[in-house]
Amino acid sequence: MIAVAAIVLGGLGMLIGDGVSQGMTNSLAGHANVIAHLWGAMFAVGGLLKLYGLYARRLVIELPGLYLITGGYAFYCLTVITGLRTHGLAAGVISGALTIGCVLKAHATMNRARDVAQEGGETS
Repeated sequence: MIAVAAIVLGGLGMLIGDGVSQGMTNSLAGHANVIAHLWGAMFAVGGLLKLYGLYARRLVIELPGLYLITGGYAFYCLTVITGLRTHGLAAGVISGALTIGCVLKAHATMNRARDVAQEGGETS
């Protein structure tokens, strides 16, 4: 669901630009429109890579997508808290928690991949 949310939010960011987030608009002053489009593209591509990698069982595609999603949530967290201050705390805390969750998921996935690689290497 995190990847699906990233695709939807990223798509909105690509289409709408700086109107997608008042916090982003406030915190990035005159550069918000271009940055919002780039953020949206990065976020949507990350979600697509994550989903494709997950269903195709391709870790080399899934992990970069997860890292792009992590960056998207972290960036949104910072801009919404900076731009809206206390009014952005709820969205900022949720985005921050999603950032931490994505990092933990990437770490767990990498550990599992190492374990599988070691098991495969010992049996051959």
